[in-house]
Parts: sequence; C-alpha cells; structure tokens
Amino acid sequence: MAAFGGGPPGRTGQKPSLRDAMVVFKFPAFRVLWLSTTFSFTGMQMQQVARALLAWDLTHSYGATGAIALSFGLPMLLFSLIGGAVADRVEKRNLVLATQVLNATLALAHAVLVTTGDMTFELLFILGLVQGTGFALGMPARTPLMAEAVGSQNMMSAIAMSNAAMNATRLFGPALAGAMAGAWGLQSAYYAQAALNGVSAVVLLWVPTGMGAAALVGMAARRPQGNMFVEIGRGLRYVATDRRLRLLIAMMFITTLFAMPYIMLLAGFVQEDLGQGVGAFGVLQSISGIGAVVGSIAIATMTQFDRKPLLQWVAGILSGLSLMLLAGGSVVAGYPGAIAATILLGLTLTFYQTLNNTMVMDEARPEYYGRVMSINMLTFSAMPLMAAPLGLVADWIGAVELFFLMGVVVTAFMVIVAILNPAYTFSRQSGPAWREADREEARSTEAGHPGGGGGAGREGAGTPAAAPDGR
Repeated sequence: MAAFGGGPPGRTGQKPSLRDAMVVFKFPAFRVLWLSTTFSFTGMQMQQVARALLAWDLTHSYGATGAIALSFGLPMLLFSLIGGAVADRVEKRNLVLATQVLNATLALAHAVLVTTGDMTFELLFILGLVQGTGFALGMPARTPLMAEAVGSQNMMSAIAMSNAAMNATRLFGPALAGAMAGAWGLQSAYYAQAALNGVSAVVLLWVPTGMGAAALVGMAARRPQGNMFVEIGRGLRYVATDRRLRLLIAMMFITTLFAMPYIMLLAGFVQEDLGQGVGAFGVLQSISGIGAVVGSIAIATMTQFDRKPLLQWVAGILSGLSLMLLAGGSVVAGYPGAIAATILLGLTLTFYQTLNNTMVMDEARPEYYGRVMSINMLTFSAMPLMAAPLGLVADWIGAVELFFLMGVVVTAFMVIVAILNPAYTFSRQSGPAWREADREEARSTEAGHPGGGGGAGREGAGTPAAAPDGR
C-alpha cells in the first residue's frame, strides 16, 4: 500500500479545505472500509431505536430501559482492554470481519424472538451482554484500520469521514427503524439490521490484509508477541505517562458520563413527556443526525488546524448548553423545541468527540493504536453504564429536569478544564515529539546510518516509549 508514510509536518494555521479532506477516497482500501462502515452503522442506528423501543414496550420504565443499555456497556468496560491488545496482535481486518458476522447473527436472533413472541426483558439483557462483548473486542481495531489505510498525514480526515458516514446514517436509519416498527412491528427493523451487517461483512472481504501499523512510521513490522495481559499493562502505562493522552481521555469521560446518555432516555422522553408516538422518536433521532453530519464534515476540513483543543473545549461548552435547551425548549415549545435542541446536540457532541478521537490517534504511537483506542473506548462504556442510574433519576425527578441538570454538569466541567489546563486549551498545539524523532531516524536509516537500530526496543523491549519531552 503506497498510502503509508508519515508525510510532511502539518502546516499550522491552514484554512479549512474540503478538497484536502476528500483525498482519503483516493485510497482503495479506505473506500471499501468506508462503504462497509456505512452499512454497519446504518444497522447500528436502527438497532439503537429498536432496542430502546423494545425495552420500553417490555417494561415502560426509564430504569429498566437504562438497564438494557447497561447490558451493552458492561462488557465494554470488562473486555475493551483485551480487545485493544488483540487488535495489536492480529490482522485488524479479520477481527472487524468476525464482529460484523456476530452482529448479523445477533440481530437475526432478536428478530426471531420478537416474531415468535418469546422475547423477554431477561433475554434482551443477555443478548445485550453478547453484543457488548463483540463490540468491545472488535471496535478497537476499526479506527486504527482506517488510519493504516491512508497514512498518518490523512488520519484526521479518515476518522472524520468515517464519522460523517456514521452520522449520515442517523438521517435515515432511526426514522426507517421507527417507520418499520410502526408498520410491520419491531421484528422488521431487526431483520433489516441483520441484512445490513451481513452486507458489511461481505464488503470487508475486499479489504487487503497486512496493513500493519508499523508501515505508518516506516519501521519494520512488529506486533506484540508476549503475554497479552503484560501488553495490556504496557498500554496502560503508556497512556498514564503521556500528559496529553491522559487529558484527552479524561475529557471524553465528561461527555460520555453526563451528555451522551440522553440518547438512551429519548424513547421514554418522546412518548411520556412530549406525548408523541414511536415514529416521532425515530424522526427525532434522525434529525439529530443533521447536526452530526455537519460537524463531521467540518472536522474533516481542519486536518492541519492547530487550535483543535480550543475547538473541542468550545464544542463541550455548547453541548452542555444544548442539553439545557433540550429541557427548556421542550417545556416552552414541545416537540419542535426538542427538535431544535437535538440538532444542536448532534452538531456539538459530534464535533467534540471526533476531535477527541483524532487527537488521541495523533498523539499515540502506531504500535499502541489498538490498546490506546481500547482505553479510549472505556469512556464509551460509561454512556450505557450511566444510563441505568440516570434512568432511575429520571423516574424520580423527570426526564426534563434530568436533561437540564446534565447540561449544567457538562458546562461546569468544561470551565474547570479550562481553569486547570489553560496552556493546553488556549494555545496552539504541535504534533507529538516522537513523530519528528521517528522521521529523523528514518532519514538516517535511508542515508545508511541506522541511528539506533530502526526503532528496536519500542514494542519488544518491554517498556512503553516515553515522549522525548517527558510526557
């Protein structure tokens, strides 16, 4: 793959360019991955609506609906680190392919159980545990696979375009699931999801294997071969000793704990507080995708922009305010007010999370991609884990009041981050110091001066590589 290579250092202050962002589609492997991702995420969007509606139909309880979300999040908490270690040891394409086949099988199982009338709350919880396990084991490989297909200089555009595909499916996936559920029953949405995941798996067969992360920095291919749990420990130490990675992962926790769980509570909120039907819930989910698509494309145009931490912080503040607007707008204007707020939430939360993911990938050494992404994925497990206790709070004080409180907490956290880390938040940022060191090493090797053995001792020596500045 000629796509590999670190590329030239980024130009600071470059103007946003959609043309530069679209360059990732010149790489055949990325085009296939992007298509597979689109099918997969369409099924995922339909699943979120169908699962929330099914949980509500079975229980009519916010707390029980949150518990179903918990069943998906608990395995992510338990197995994401293992998934990251596996992703750094095996062919990432094959790992993603296996999880897509599992998703298709589980969706079909849901459909059959609903069709026969045998679905229960307990079975839905167990199936959620299996789905969450598959997601935890496979997802740490997907984002690094995107990066390996295009090279590190195009990584931000690749991740943003992948997110744009995911968020574009929010424009029609949830509405389609709601419409199908209303017309032909919930089982129809699950049958459609099974088909979409099956197509996604077939498309992945056209992605070549052998796209190792080592090719991104021009060093010899090297995968961890020792004890897997030792490698997990190395990944944890690597993140713990890198100041920027620590801060980025902490900032992701803020929104996944106190902002994103609103999605899990929307099904009951739309029907209970807004007095709308099943179709209205699907439409609301779809409309939130409008803002999300705009946010993803905007991020893709800013590959070389050097004020990303400031942009993320502003997006975090606006996310908190949008949650407050969801509460206040629904009281004042009802369903139209909720529509306006969810569009803003889709825009700001997508902007925030996409920036976070790209900055995490940019900061991490490629040989640690799987493990770093698995640690970052632990933050996503917080969303369904928090949905259960927040659902109980909603049962107690009401969803409107809870959404307002969540917005206040997110906004307050963002203010605290800016106070404690002003230099990082408001200053221009350069790339990680290890990248320039690796470029120098590669130039020395090409000139016939090995310069330290071509990276020996990074992954195989038993200790994570610390950045030269001591982070």
